[in-house]
Order: sequence, then C-alpha cells, then structure tokens
Amino acid sequence: MENYQHYTVEEFIHDNQFRTWVSTENPEAEKFWQAFQERYPEQKPTLKAARSLFLALHESQSIPTDEQGRRIWLAINEATAPGVYDEPSEEELPEANLSPIWGWLRAAAVVLVVLGVGWLAFWKGNEAPATYSAQALESNIPLVERKNETGKPLNIELSDGSRIVLYPDSRLSYGKAFEDSKREVFLSGKAYFEVAEDTTRPFLVFAENLVTKVVGTSFFVDAFAQNQTPTVEVRTGKVKVFTLEKFRESQQGKPEEMLILTANQQASYDKVKKGFSASRVPKTAPVKPAESKSDFNFQNVAVVDVFKTLETSYGVKIEYKDKALTGCNITAPLGAEPLFRKLDIVCQTIGATYEVFETRIVITGSGCM
Repeated sequence: MENYQHYTVEEFIHDNQFRTWVSTENPEAEKFWQAFQERYPEQKPTLKAARSLFLALHESQSIPTDEQGRRIWLAINEATAPGVYDEPSEEELPEANLSPIWGWLRAAAVVLVVLGVGWLAFWKGNEAPATYSAQALESNIPLVERKNETGKPLNIELSDGSRIVLYPDSRLSYGKAFEDSKREVFLSGKAYFEVAEDTTRPFLVFAENLVTKVVGTSFFVDAFAQNQTPTVEVRTGKVKVFTLEKFRESQQGKPEEMLILTANQQASYDKVKKGFSASRVPKTAPVKPAESKSDFNFQNVAVVDVFKTLETSYGVKIEYKDKALTGCNITAPLGAEPLFRKLDIVCQTIGATYEVFETRIVITGSGCM
C-alpha cells in the first residue's frame, strides 16, 4: 500500500491492481482501495480522477455526443479538487447548431494535460473494459439508474411497457424515453425481462461482455461482474446473443456473428476462453400454460404424437427415428412433472433412452417393448 502514496493519475491508470478494481466488482479489491483511501485521504482526489477518466475515455478515438460530453465533464469535475477543472458554464458550451467536436476537444485537452501523450499509446494497445459504467456512458440520451439494495426482487416498468425484475445487488440504467430506432438498457447483475413487442425498435441489453438483442420476448440475464460465465436464459420467444466486440462490428456493417436462442435454451460466455456454450435450461418450463390438466394425459396415444406435444409445449427439439417408433402407442397420465421426468416415463414405457446434446433431445430405441 505504501507504493501508492505518491502515485499520479497516470501511474494509477497504468497499474494492473487499480485497473482490476475499476473494471470489475471484486470485493477484495474494493476492500483494499477503501482501506487505502482511509489511510491516505490526501490521495482521494487523485484516485477519483484516475477512476473517472479511465471509464470516461474508453472511447477516446470517437467524438461523443453533447450528452456524453456533459457526463465526461461531470465525472472530471466530481473527481478532482474544487476549482481545478470546473465544468464549463452554459455560455462556454458550444451552441446547439455547432459540431460537438469543440466541447470534446476541450475535454480531450484536459485529459492530455493530466495524463500526457503516453496515455493515448497505452489505450490503443489495450481493449477498453466492458464495464457497466463505461457502457452506460455511450448512451446518447439521459439515463435513469435503479439500484436494488432491498434484498428482494424489484419490479420496474419502462416507458415502452416492458417489465423488468431486478434482483438484489443489481443495477439497471435506462432512458426515461427510448430513441426512435432502438431501446437500450445497461445491466450490472441479474434481471428478468419481459419485453414489449416493437418490431421497429429492437431491445438491447448490455451486460458485461454480452449484448442481448430481442424484439419482444422474456428472458433472464445473469451477469454480475465477478461471474466468470455470464448467462442468458430464454423463457419465451427468440433472442440473439452477441459478444460486445461482435455486436459493435455488426453496427459497422459487418455480418452478424451471434448465437440464436429460443425458449428453454441458454447461453453462457466464458470470459477466460472468450467463447459461448449453448445448452438446454436445466429446469425446462412450458412455454405456454397448459389449457387443462388433460393436455398431458395420454390415453393410447401414438408415441410420436406424444413427442410432438412435448415439443410444442416446451419449445424443444426432439429427434427420433419414425420407423422404429411406428405403431407405438402409450398410456401415460402425465401432469405437472418437469419435462425430463416426463421423458423418463415415456422412454421407460417404450424401452428407449434419451440424451441431451446442447439444445437437442435425441431419443434412441429399437421400438415398442
């Protein structure tokens, strides 16, 4: 801890331990830096300035909007000692009909003074952290942030009618009113989404290294910063899941590289291996409510029709050899059992087995017993 007593802003930004603290929500790192600030209170302004600038300038190669520029100035102003770098007054800000480049250049000039030219070379050689704060900064519209510090799920309704359940220790940022072409929200933690359908404005959830794109459906996103495998789990409908890098490339006109998920499928992203894996949801639920208990009360029904009913009800893909099962009828009064328990009963009845391969269920058997 002694080594940081006289660190400058630039030295903090180049320090691996500092960058880990800023770009992740690591309890041990948070404890260390809180203790450091208590022991060396004179370093608080420097530490805050380094943290704010590290997040604010992750897109230093592009020109921010007026709203982004204001946020950068606010971050700089809050992080530095009073009177050192004051936010520009209304008179000093560029006129609305002028290019925002002037305001950006003024902010960049401050950064260059504080960090020096070496920072630009450093940043170009290192990918910006996909943190909640850094991603929210990219938004072109003012955002509202909700934090769930209650210990129980928090219900949120957005302006477009979408509903969100925000889980404890999670944060969500969103606009009071969405843009005309898209609906963006930024998540740190876990949430359940029921998205109002709007084919003209896709709904985008940014969470760590994942971007989930939908039109209207329901799904979970579990992406706490300390989680090494953030997950998207689909309840109904269909979603596209991108890495943040591939999503940004698609916005530049490159072909979309993503994973498409449907009901009762999930995707996990391995931060270390930097790759996706898709699978069935362990606790598969019906994608639509059963009209009555007799929906699964099979009385002398062809087994191929039983599988078709399960496919439709649970939104799964069941593969089998039609010829081997031709003429197989079963009687099985099934009810509220989970999908895989239903499959156990059906397969035992006809002397077959099943295996789950990622998002498919494959039935194997020689025919009726």
